[in-house]
Amino acid sequence: MKKVMLVLASATAALALQAAPKGNEATQVREIIHKVNSNWQKNHSPEGTPFWHNAAYHTGNMEAYFLTGNQDYLDYSQAWAEHNQWKGAKSDDRREWKYDYGETDRHVLFGDWQICFQTYADLYNILPDDSRIKRARDVMEYQMSTPQNDYWWWADGLYMVMPVMTKLYNITGNDKYLEKLYSYITVSDSIMYDNETGLYFRDGKYVYPKHKTVNGKKDFWARGDGWVLAGLAKVLKDLPADYKHRDFFENKFRRLADGVIALQQPEGYWSRSMADPEMAPGYETSGTAFFTYGLLWGINNGYLNDAKYTDAALKGWQYLSKVALQKDGSIGYVQPIGEKAIPGQVVDKTSTADFGVGAFLLAACEYVRYLEKGTSADRAYWADLAYKMAHPVLSNMAEGKLQQNMLVEVSPNWDGRDKKVTYMEAFGRLMAGIAPWISLPDDGTPEGARRAELRELALKSYKHAVDPESPDYLGWRGHGQALVDAAYIAESFLRGYDSLWMPLDDTTKQRYVEEFTQLRRVDPPYTNWVLFSSTIESFLAKAGAPCDEYRINSAIRKVEEWYTGDGWYADGPSFAFDYYSSYVFHPMYLETLQGMKDSGRYTRIHYGKYHQRALKRAQKFSIVLERLISPEGTFPVFGRSIPYRMATMQPLALMAWYEKLPAGLTNGQVRGALTAVMHRMFDGKENFNEGGFLTIGFTGRQPNVADWYTNNGSLYMTSLAFLPLGLPASHPFWTDAEQDWTSRKAWDSKPFPKDHHWRDEIQTWDLF
Repeated sequence: MKKVMLVLASATAALALQAAPKGNEATQVREIIHKVNSNWQKNHSPEGTPFWHNAAYHTGNMEAYFLTGNQDYLDYSQAWAEHNQWKGAKSDDRREWKYDYGETDRHVLFGDWQICFQTYADLYNILPDDSRIKRARDVMEYQMSTPQNDYWWWADGLYMVMPVMTKLYNITGNDKYLEKLYSYITVSDSIMYDNETGLYFRDGKYVYPKHKTVNGKKDFWARGDGWVLAGLAKVLKDLPADYKHRDFFENKFRRLADGVIALQQPEGYWSRSMADPEMAPGYETSGTAFFTYGLLWGINNGYLNDAKYTDAALKGWQYLSKVALQKDGSIGYVQPIGEKAIPGQVVDKTSTADFGVGAFLLAACEYVRYLEKGTSADRAYWADLAYKMAHPVLSNMAEGKLQQNMLVEVSPNWDGRDKKVTYMEAFGRLMAGIAPWISLPDDGTPEGARRAELRELALKSYKHAVDPESPDYLGWRGHGQALVDAAYIAESFLRGYDSLWMPLDDTTKQRYVEEFTQLRRVDPPYTNWVLFSSTIESFLAKAGAPCDEYRINSAIRKVEEWYTGDGWYADGPSFAFDYYSSYVFHPMYLETLQGMKDSGRYTRIHYGKYHQRALKRAQKFSIVLERLISPEGTFPVFGRSIPYRMATMQPLALMAWYEKLPAGLTNGQVRGALTAVMHRMFDGKENFNEGGFLTIGFTGRQPNVADWYTNNGSLYMTSLAFLPLGLPASHPFWTDAEQDWTSRKAWDSKPFPKDHHWRDEIQTWDLF
């Protein structure tokens, strides 16, 4: 009867959830997070062991910190890490290190002592200090140097250590972490993976038919498979988009999710022995919480789109919030430490544990992201501003009326060139900035409707741009300036290849190939212009059209010669103190290299290695840019082309969109900084003329700061700072709490990362 009542209660709650404003529930869940976490921290000293059960709690605590910004949570994990000297098992004698089960300081290579490195890496990313990850690197890099590949011989280990590998890869750039990640999990699969269901047995002792439940069934332990699903979610969050084995992990995640939801109990929980609930009947929280977290993460990040996953996740949350959560903020029905379902074991509302609380926090935080996606005030502000910029340009051009209706402004010292260059500059630069945003899938939200509208207008505009019969055929021929803005159009295709290039009809595509190709007539000056040529040619290579490898490779060699160090490029043979490292060098150099990687071309240049090095430089430059943002949300105004406004921040925005922010720059920190700058630049200023087009100026109408080549089409380069809109609304960039940026921390006497010189560590030679 109790179960029937819970089913009815869950169904009623689900209907109420659909009817109630999601914002109200999100507030309630945030209150639950605070109640649960404060209750735990009040009653447990941070000076605990770094062993798996305590460390698993800290993975949830750090997620709660990123979501809420509660400094107490951060301080708690930091005190724990400092108490443990940033170590797991303490032995320093490598000759005695072991990786079988063990709770001694000699078991340094046993994954239950390595999960603490996840939190140490998170703390390092907030405040970089090599001492925070020195032990993690020493241990993991020693382990990877050994011939053994069977380190993860039990399911729990996949949660304990897989995310350590991806986190340390992102910090160090050491490919060995990704190589061993794949090697280790394939051995794990050979030990305990069940091909029939996609689930994992806890370890080799429990593989069917050697081992069976008391009722002769396969024995899948809920917490064991919960560890794996949650671990895969964390891994996918951190894996590079172009990782060669990414499909393997994505497919495994989806298959495991299918196996999991097939065994959910009607009340929303998963029993301890998932396929044989009668063996150890009753509620269980830890496995349920990890499953709920994994499912919600997959939903929020576009991996699990079917309604069946949402139904399972919501039922899981209903169990967690209505049954597992107790009035005092404790989390009940957590199966004690063990490795299997035990018939007759008592698991009741007083059964709690640190790892169960951590799992609950993970699920609750991801549920808030689910509820709040699309409600971020910062994202709404960015999206409104991007739409305000884009709509006048695209709505006119989609009808072939941009050149008829655009209210053009030019510099007071205009050099006399044909003002028709304005339209190509406006269209190309705008599209390079908003391509990631309008490439997001439709989602039924008001913002999604705007994206879909702009995407449709953009596709029509792309056709007009190359149709000689259209009034909005752009000025591709007869002058050299076309090379510049053709490059931004090519860049927009690189940034939105599947959604903006692929849907174009064959005639339009061929016209673009012809227009891009005829621009080889332009001999670029000995400056950043060489990258305009290489960007166009690399796009042609990616699209499968003939490309000029010499233009690409010679540009790459010149850019390498012009690198001055510590993230800065000279604009040609002599250095100029301006923002052209932002406007052109970092983004177009990276995209040239990525386009050539995608094309699969084999030339003298190792595009992959060059790209790795260029990415590190861009990360350093993003640190420079973030530090230039004052506590008030301003940045220094120097150099030519300053009316490009927010384009100054393009590399910082690019690293956020790429999900490659370096240590010391968190999502909430960068979003807060960029949003503050946008407000200072655009609010209450005359940035748009009476026709709805941008005015010439830096913060408003300031025509005197224009250069001789500046028109108000040029200024749509400001859209290049809006690249993070290409991250989904549920991404931590939008859902994490705002954090103080570096100059705010510094001027408020708070700890902030010290700066240092970055040297090139990746060396390249011609391949032949």
